[in-house]
Amino acid sequence: MNNELNKTLITDMQLFAAALSQANVAVIQCTADDIPVFLAVGKIRKYTPFEVQIGEISYLREESEFRIKED
Repeated sequence: MNNELNKTLITDMQLFAAALSQANVAVIQCTADDIPVFLAVGKIRKYTPFEVQIGEISYLREESEFRIKED
């Protein structure tokens, strides 16, 4: 991904807007050494207060960061 991902999605409203607009969302998690690791990119299929589903995989919200490129 060459584009800078600079908007972090935190609230339900932000996740809803990203899902509604079919934006590609990147999933990032940190290792035990606090090194960010890019895991996936895709469209939000659904979300709950505890997790966000990108494609077929669900990611815990408390362990993951969800980012999009802000225009």
